[in-house]
Amino acid sequence: MNYPQDDPNVKRRLEELEAELKQPQPVSSSSSSPNFIETVKTLYNQFLVWFKELPKLGQAAIVVVGLAMGLTLLRTLAELISLAISLAVVGGIVYIGYKIFKSSKFSK
Repeated sequence: MNYPQDDPNVKRRLEELEAELKQPQPVSSSSSSPNFIETVKTLYNQFLVWFKELPKLGQAAIVVVGLAMGLTLLRTLAELISLAISLAVVGGIVYIGYKIFKSSKFSK
């Protein structure tokens, strides 16, 4: 059976990519925003290369774990928003109760 890893071109390209990864990246202190964007793009491309090298079962597992983590993050965010709204409502009720109690105490 002929695997793609046996191809000399694939091995040569893999060695080139490894050499690129091992090269130190120049640090530019002039502007951090483009550097950050380039770093994110590089990390994303490295992730894609790593992901595509995984077997189909591994790719499926990564997708399932990623979806589970994403849904958990969304659920946590929704709970935090719900908590903030609940605290605002309770705070409003306490404030109104305080104002009513304070005004009824001075009217006596």
